Amino acid sequence: MSPGHDPSPGIPTRRLLVLPVALILLVAAVPWLAEYYEQGGWPRQARAYTTELMVSGLTLLLGWWIITLIRREQRYTARHLAELERLTLSDPLTGLGNRRALERDLPRALRLSERIDVPTALLYMDIDQFKQINDHSGHAVGDETLRVLGAVLRSCSRVGTDIAYRVGGDEFVMTLVADRAGAEVVARRAAQDFFQRSPRHSNLSYGVVVWDGKTSAASLLDEADTRMYQSRFGSADRLGVARSAGAPW
Repeated sequence: MSPGHDPSPGIPTRRLLVLPVALILLVAAVPWLAEYYEQGGWPRQARAYTTELMVSGLTLLLGWWIITLIRREQRYTARHLAELERLTLSDPLTGLGNRRALERDLPRALRLSERIDVPTALLYMDIDQFKQINDHSGHAVGDETLRVLGAVLRSCSRVGTDIAYRVGGDEFVMTLVADRAGAEVVARRAAQDFFQRSPRHSNLSYGVVVWDGKTSAASLLDEADTRMYQSRFGSADRLGVARSAGAPW
């Protein structure tokens, strides 16, 4: 369930080269075809044959150079677009995915969960009294607190299955391939590690929701957010199973 590149539909770059390659081959063949129709056959004299061969060879060499430049530009453009996509889908402070990445990945994760029949849980986290940290200790400490939480969530994530995102100022979301008990273990471990490593030994409020196989991605996220706020104010348990249906992203 790791977020992957979702290529946009379009013509493959190699297929785009078919037309220029065909054009270059045609240009290289034109002197031979012209000679054939004018003289009623292929060049018989050594000088004429050598001339046609040199013209065609130079044409092919020039064409190969042009195709090489086109391929180099295609590779550069592909790398540039991939880097732009990475920047638009990641949080620069923590290095985690951002809300846009979550909105792209969560429906995909739910479809995969349904297809391979594995449980999917959503962990919604918020740093307690984060505004006071910024106001009393400064934004540098606040930024370091966010970076620490990002590092903690990465350390708690299993590669290929669990993904963490920063979706707001001090709000983080984690998708997990886990049941209720497994998600709670991860949440408690993340909260303990964060308390020990954060500059002001901050606490986390969190809510865990297990997908029921029917709820939309947006509703699942809202339910996890609600569970997180309920746990902060002590009005409900941190755990839940999403039951309400809703509109998709």
